[in-house]
Amino acid sequence: MKNLLVVVDMVNGFVKEGALADRRIEKIIPAIQAKIEMAKKNGDMIIDFRDSHTPSDEELKFYPPHCLKGTVESELIDELKSYAKDMIDIEKDTTNGFKTDKMKEIIKNNHFDNIDITGCCTDICVRDLTHSLLKYFAQNGINTSITIDEDCVDTFNNPSHNADEINESTIKEFRELGVMGTSHNDKLVPMKVRKLTDGKWLNMFEVTYKGEDGDIRYEMVSRRELPEVVKPSLNPDAVHIIPYSYVNGSMMVYLIKEFRYPVGDYVYAVPAGLVNKGENSKDSAIRELEEEIGAKVINIERTETSSYSSVGMTDERAEMFEAEVKLNGKQHLDKGERIEVLPVKLEELEALLESEKFGARSKYGLRSFVLKQKIKALEKEIAELRKGEEPERGDE
Repeated sequence: MKNLLVVVDMVNGFVKEGALADRRIEKIIPAIQAKIEMAKKNGDMIIDFRDSHTPSDEELKFYPPHCLKGTVESELIDELKSYAKDMIDIEKDTTNGFKTDKMKEIIKNNHFDNIDITGCCTDICVRDLTHSLLKYFAQNGINTSITIDEDCVDTFNNPSHNADEINESTIKEFRELGVMGTSHNDKLVPMKVRKLTDGKWLNMFEVTYKGEDGDIRYEMVSRRELPEVVKPSLNPDAVHIIPYSYVNGSMMVYLIKEFRYPVGDYVYAVPAGLVNKGENSKDSAIRELEEEIGAKVINIERTETSSYSSVGMTDERAEMFEAEVKLNGKQHLDKGERIEVLPVKLEELEALLESEKFGARSKYGLRSFVLKQKIKALEKEIAELRKGEEPERGDE
């Protein structure tokens, strides 16, 4: 996934000093800093536009002199200068950054899945850039989305330019265009992520969020190099599979009984495992069945899209599959894995779920599986009864 972050005119001439500067814009700085940090960690491209005018520029016929080339006003604000090396710097002498040759070149030579626009002014430079990009994508059949977070844009206030009213009306326009994302008043901003451990399978992180009442530090566990709050992934972390076969006309479900080190005991579960780099979840499910229970897959289907294992502790996501299999009896276990394969008749599975220790996700999946089989059996029984009630052709 390739994304672009755009920082528009976060320069002294709009934030700190000058004819169009307004300190109210300072309040969006932390949210923009967080966006830049996340973009850096994700390896996303980052662009910063800087207003940089000469006295003869067309724009200065409509606005007072501001951000003149080579002055302090045209420089990035101090809070963003440390990110200058991470951003492609583009000077512009127009309200619309899309008109610059460099921006046109970047858009032409790259396909972005999403462009995230931040900065000021909401109703002028941010708005002009947004409309031009939307028009360009529509005319050229390009499938690139644009997002603008309410807490990452603002505009200046003066007697002829009511910032609150103008900002509100432009944000409403953005919402109608479908580009306005979730406000950070509802969704907290991750400002900093610190890795606390260096493990092979799991790592602990401290995530610092920016809340209305100050910083919030939260400890969490992730299977990833960077947690999902910083680097989202389309793939789940793990898969769980309910394997079954038909023996003499009856369904047999294959459970595993595995020693789980965190609880120091054997626990019942369904086969499961991590999605390896370069795999999709279905490939992982097929591989895990071969490794853990020595099974060849006849048919497999995903029955649950990815869901979180424990949202209070980890960002781990897993998907559930059901698979008709044929056992060959040859397991391929990793060092430290102690797994016993347990064939269980479908009609005995419910009682086992009540009496034995199960992993939570396995228990949930198996309960749903049992219920689904009961419904299928009932539907079949009803169909048979209805078939028996149909009049014979001679009686019609």
